Amino acid sequence: MIGRKKESAELKERCESGRAELVAVYGRWRVGKKYIMDDLFM
Repeated sequence: MIGRKKESAELKERCESGRAELVAVYGRWRVGKKYIMDDLFM
C-alpha cells in the first residue's frame, strides 16, 4: 500500500506489545482500511 508505512508499523507495534489495547480504524470509503487490516493479520 502506497504511503501507509507509518500506519502499518504503528498497528504492528500495537499488536506485538503484549498488552490489551483498543485500536479504532476509521476513515472515508475506499481509503484502504480493510486492506491495511488484511495486511496486518495475513
